[in-house]
Amino acid sequence: MTESISSVQETVVNGDIVTTVTETKTLNPDHTVTTTTTIDKTDHADEDNHVTTINQTTSTPSPDLDKQIIRQIEYYFSDVNMLRDKFLKNEVIKDDGWIPLSVLTTFKRLQSLTTDFKTIMDALKKSISGILQLHETEDKIRRHPDRPLPNSHAELELALKNRTVYVEGIPKTADVTLDKLLHFFDKYGSTDNIQMKKQPKTKDFAGSVFVVFPSEEKAHEFVENSKKTPVKYDDGSILECSLQDQLTNRGKEKQAKKEKKQEELEKKTNEHLEKLNNENCLGALIHLAGMAASASRELIKEKFLPFAKMPWIDFNRGDPEAWVRLNEANTAKDVLEKVLAAGNGKLVIGDKEVTSRVVEGEEEARFWKEANEKRAAQRTQKNERYSGGKRGGFSKKKRRGGQKRKNNQNQSNESDDDDGASSESNSAKKMKGVTTD
Repeated sequence: MTESISSVQETVVNGDIVTTVTETKTLNPDHTVTTTTTIDKTDHADEDNHVTTINQTTSTPSPDLDKQIIRQIEYYFSDVNMLRDKFLKNEVIKDDGWIPLSVLTTFKRLQSLTTDFKTIMDALKKSISGILQLHETEDKIRRHPDRPLPNSHAELELALKNRTVYVEGIPKTADVTLDKLLHFFDKYGSTDNIQMKKQPKTKDFAGSVFVVFPSEEKAHEFVENSKKTPVKYDDGSILECSLQDQLTNRGKEKQAKKEKKQEELEKKTNEHLEKLNNENCLGALIHLAGMAASASRELIKEKFLPFAKMPWIDFNRGDPEAWVRLNEANTAKDVLEKVLAAGNGKLVIGDKEVTSRVVEGEEEARFWKEANEKRAAQRTQKNERYSGGKRGGFSKKKRRGGQKRKNNQNQSNESDDDDGASSESNSAKKMKGVTTD
């Protein structure tokens, strides 16, 4: 499909002869421009003598096409592409670095511009970067021997980082394409490469790009100018521009803060763990196995409440086993005997008889170690959620009061949530040797 660019008409009167010259330019799908000149002569002395001729029709590459060809092929031979493009690296060793145009025109982006060898070579003759060398046969090109590739990826990464600018704030819309971005940044000078940042999962445009400039000076100049005169995208959005090495430094600072925060959390967790380890209640742990699907913490607690003060139940609905933690040391054996005696030698929870035993020795020590580590981590996470006064503008004191009232309400009901927490009254929490999470 062709697109009309312009049409110019001029009329000249010479006696009885009127000459009208019309020049029409159209843009073709292959990005060339067709110029058609039509001459219409009319002799008014002889109304029957009308002469209409098409003087010429020429097709030439558009200036934009030349720029696009140069930019695309120079990208193929650029540092960033040549070091990572396995296909081209294999091709350059076949003929002293020369790449036939017949190979290059199989690449999709160049194909979308043109596959005509003469159009490509005529455009490349206008290149001023010095990165390309054209063969005298005009059917192949190579990277200029005076512009050797960096010796290593490390050297390349350093060079690229120093001349790369990170630009964010571009609209995250589907109509933002690489071609549009290339056209947009053209107004700020030539660029070696533009990489669109994508969302990891959806692969949608993330609204930011990495722009590689030809030199470190050009990259710095672009960023400094953006501070004086904000860079605006086509829709008026103001873009934030920063050098990649500055971005790296910010990333390092962010990582350092993250690591420091993690160290603080680990320190708090260790403090909680030390406290919990000191509160271990030995000889007060009972294991239950073969739990029914209908079993709940409340049903388990009902069996032990007559013989123990507010036992802590480690159980999640649907689990095949449970642990009962008592509040007084060395009471597990006595309490379990009383529970079994009350059930005529059996312990039935829900609709199923379960097996029960007192946990002792290394198994008990292992249980406390694992349980305390988990509870210490949970306490740290809970403290983080409810510290800092960031929830809805309420003060810490007011928020804690609301949380306490909420906990009291929960403890008056069945507590069989999937988070593994057990219900326990406030009075029991105040008892010596009892910890709550």
